[in-house]
Amino acid sequence: MSLHSASKPHLIKSRYLFALIIAVCVLIGYVVYQFVFSREIDREVDRNRQYLESLSLSLNATLQKYEELPLVIAQDRRIRNALEHANKSGILGEANRYLERINQILGTETVYTMNEHGLTIVSSNWNKPDSFVGDNYAFRPYYIDAVRQGVGKFYGVGIASGKAGYYIAYPIKSDQDLLGVITIKIGLAEIQKALSETKNDLVVINEDGVVILSSDPANRYKTTRILDEAALERIANTRQFPGQSLSPLNHMGFQVQMDLKQPVSLLGGNRLMVQSVPLGSRGWQIAQINDTREARNYAVASALAVGFAMGFLLITAQNIYFRRRERQEKRQLYADIDAKIAERTMELTAKISELERAEAVLRQTRDEAVQAGKMAVLGQMAAGVTHELSQPLSAIQLYAGNARKLIDAGRLDVVTENIDSINELVARAGSILSELKTLYRNDPTSIEAVPLKSVIQNALLVMKPFVEKAAINLNISVMDEQVFGSRGKLEQVFVNLLSNAIDALSGRPDAHIDIVAERTPSEVTVHFSDNGPGISNAQIDKLFEPFYTTKPSGQGLGLGLAITRFIVDSVGGRITCANLPAGGLEFTLYLRDAGSHS
Repeated sequence: MSLHSASKPHLIKSRYLFALIIAVCVLIGYVVYQFVFSREIDREVDRNRQYLESLSLSLNATLQKYEELPLVIAQDRRIRNALEHANKSGILGEANRYLERINQILGTETVYTMNEHGLTIVSSNWNKPDSFVGDNYAFRPYYIDAVRQGVGKFYGVGIASGKAGYYIAYPIKSDQDLLGVITIKIGLAEIQKALSETKNDLVVINEDGVVILSSDPANRYKTTRILDEAALERIANTRQFPGQSLSPLNHMGFQVQMDLKQPVSLLGGNRLMVQSVPLGSRGWQIAQINDTREARNYAVASALAVGFAMGFLLITAQNIYFRRRERQEKRQLYADIDAKIAERTMELTAKISELERAEAVLRQTRDEAVQAGKMAVLGQMAAGVTHELSQPLSAIQLYAGNARKLIDAGRLDVVTENIDSINELVARAGSILSELKTLYRNDPTSIEAVPLKSVIQNALLVMKPFVEKAAINLNISVMDEQVFGSRGKLEQVFVNLLSNAIDALSGRPDAHIDIVAERTPSEVTVHFSDNGPGISNAQIDKLFEPFYTTKPSGQGLGLGLAITRFIVDSVGGRITCANLPAGGLEFTLYLRDAGSHS
């Protein structure tokens, strides 16, 4: 370069000063390299953190949607019957088929139930070669934790199937006695497939530092930290990874070791960066392994540029000191330096703009993902609210329609009554919304003494227009009985029963519904019957199951009677159903007698 050529004689005369300049440039270049490399790593860490946290939320949501399923499945009478009558093959067969159907619907790996000793008595794969029936899994951590702590969660390779999966287990109890443990096994093949299709090097690490999922399947069951004797003994005793050597994880020839206290680690002489974020509350981590070549190259280029620039400045200063008469050449050299600085500034500005655009796209993608999650939740809530409010809203519509005709006819006194009824129905709708919110959040039911007659009258307020429209004769024999329960939820029970009876009696001459209450020494029994066509005995066995309906497709979700039984159970009662000998269907509610309680 011209600067070097112009300063060559002076460098020869001042070799010691030139050596000092080189040393200073090297030192400054080293400092710039460290600064730029650290800055680029920090930027990459920020980008990766947002990506990893978004991915962690997605994977955690995928696993969490199965968290409560074993509790729901365990409520089915066939599961409890199997545990209480494990020596009856007919009952066990019915439970096996039920779990097989549930497993197919949920798309899970296996659903099975063990007795109090850990012996599997029923399983969704009961008719498969790798059936769990007859196997004892009392040594598995998910069984032990379910019995001791109330819930068990565990990742491991199946003993019978040889397939890896995530196990969720809950105890099944009768009062305080343990009947058994229900377990659901979730196959993680879809998550593994999603990781394999990504362009990033990702691993999911369990609480012991063992890779359980990876974008590169060859990295599965490798370790990211040294396992102590206790961990090795526990893994061997629980047979968590049978047949796996659990050798250290290597990437690009470097051994990957992670410290959970440091979410970002540089390995192999800063050639690799490992960054992790927690995955849920299981003690798992999701980590990304990056090659730092781009950051290193950029830091080297920056260090060389700054080092050479500093060299230019120092040499220029030397030339100014030795050659004051060459001012014109110096001005040209400074002009060249200014041009290079401006060019470098433009390059840096362009890079900053690109990074800002990338960050904007990432924020937009994150916001869209959050909005999609919100819309999914709103859709689920809308379906439930539509089901629960259909009768009150239909009744309001009938009252409002009749009110217009009554105004035209000049019957203002009846219009006033209709408006009062509409107000009461609106209040009832608000009560239903409150009850639905409580049911959705699984809040505890408030139990109090309520008058049975008032509960039935409030339910009739919702259903009266439909009873009259269907020309149904309603016979009610209820005195001053009081029962323990929640007023709003008990009203919903009678609204559901009335709605089903009206549908069954549609178009039937001499249709009637009878509601008779009687007090026994310990409870109040309510007989709710109609003279409809009734249903088959096979349908009676499934009547209270969720999503089961006898109505034509599109006319019911099959949730009304399932919610009815849930409400009755939650207030300490029970409900049964039977066909009447003379025709028709009768529901019998057994509620706790509140006596004279207010």
